Amino acid sequence: MNAPSETPFTREKRSSLAAAARVAERLGERIHVDPRDFQPAIVRLQDAPPNPLGRRVLWVTLAFLAALLAWATFGMLDIVAVAEGKLVPDTYLKIVQPTDSGVVKEILVKEGQLVKAGQVLMRMDATLSDSDLKSLTADYHNKRIALRRIDAQFAASPFTRRADEPAGLFTQVYAQYTANRGAYENALAQERSVLEKAQHDLRAAEVVKSKLTQVLPHYREQEAAFEKLARDGFAGKLMFTDKQRERIEREQDLRAQESVIASARSTIEQEERKISQITADYRRQLQTERVDVAAQLEKANQELSKQEHRQEYLELRASQDGVVKDLATHTIGTVTSPGTILMTLVPKDEILRAEVWVKNDDIGFVRQTQAAKIKLAAFTFQKYGMLAGGAGRRLGNRGTKPDEERNRASCLQDAGRPEKPVSRSRRGEIQPRSGHAGLGRDPSGHAYSARIPSFPGHQGFPRSRARALIGSWFVQRGVALGLHRR
Repeated sequence: MNAPSETPFTREKRSSLAAAARVAERLGERIHVDPRDFQPAIVRLQDAPPNPLGRRVLWVTLAFLAALLAWATFGMLDIVAVAEGKLVPDTYLKIVQPTDSGVVKEILVKEGQLVKAGQVLMRMDATLSDSDLKSLTADYHNKRIALRRIDAQFAASPFTRRADEPAGLFTQVYAQYTANRGAYENALAQERSVLEKAQHDLRAAEVVKSKLTQVLPHYREQEAAFEKLARDGFAGKLMFTDKQRERIEREQDLRAQESVIASARSTIEQEERKISQITADYRRQLQTERVDVAAQLEKANQELSKQEHRQEYLELRASQDGVVKDLATHTIGTVTSPGTILMTLVPKDEILRAEVWVKNDDIGFVRQTQAAKIKLAAFTFQKYGMLAGGAGRRLGNRGTKPDEERNRASCLQDAGRPEKPVSRSRRGEIQPRSGHAGLGRDPSGHAYSARIPSFPGHQGFPRSRARALIGSWFVQRGVALGLHRR
């Protein structure tokens, strides 16, 4: 078979290659040419080795799938529970309310005013209370003076007025003291006079008895002598009978005097018992009166102390340093009932607690010591950042329906700074350390809280803007809490 004849193009190409080879040889170089470069495209594709890019893509894909499988097996995924709540001080807000019904007399503070502990915030009308206080004071002094009067009557000592006792009341009680002492002494004097008379009668009867005792033997001797004379005939019988009669009369007189003496002694004993009875009745009456007056005095003292205590509560004072909030009235003469909240105090320089309510779907993921991020509605978190906190103790269920039970917990802020650094302003650090905020509650949520020690201001704020930031802590604002769990 004859080879195909060369075309002019082939001859020209070959001559060009030969010329190039000669030039290369002259230049001392050698050009290696791959003949496959001059083959058709389909032939070159069949003979060329495969491109390694596909294999590389396949290996990269397999490695990515393996890493994804390993991460799915051993990796941890964050679960974020988002809840809304409010900011409250660590010791909560302090309410100011009257103990009794009354009328507002003076309002000494304004909304947002900073007050000190013990400062008078509001005064109630004390007209009725002063009247009751005066009545109880007079009754107390009356009972106390009466008790002193009884003690003076017991001791039979002078009854004198003290410096702190009202003169009018003392005069009345002193008149009673004088009357009681006079009646007692008159009764004693009357019985003593009867006793003295009986004693005199006794002494007179004893004298007569002594005389009769002494002369009675003489009359008996005379009777015996006349009896002998009459028997011997020297005297008449009539003279004997006269002497016998005289002896009998003297004996009867002696017996009568003995009866008089016994009667006088009985009278003396009776009068002495009467005097003792009068004294005993007098002291018994005083003792009974003293017991009653002492009980009334103690009751009056307690009532007076209670009224004085109520009198102190007519001036409503601040329980601690804080800021006046939610002033209920600005009108003098407002009638209030017991327990009416007239204002609240936001404690000063206290750590804030973020109290939030977690939904039922998220409460199962919340545990103590979990990390929490707190966003304040008053400060845009894209600009000021978020506060770092941690979940604390659970405070219990707070729900009204079985499907609305709420579990409370406290989220206490860690010692760190907010998530994004916030610089200080030229006017100083804005630290609203206490306040109240809230956006409402989820009816099916669970309650949590967190403490916020400080929130610095942002550099470059004007004074009016700084005041607005501080003031926003004392109005109803929201706080969102995110609890993270791996």
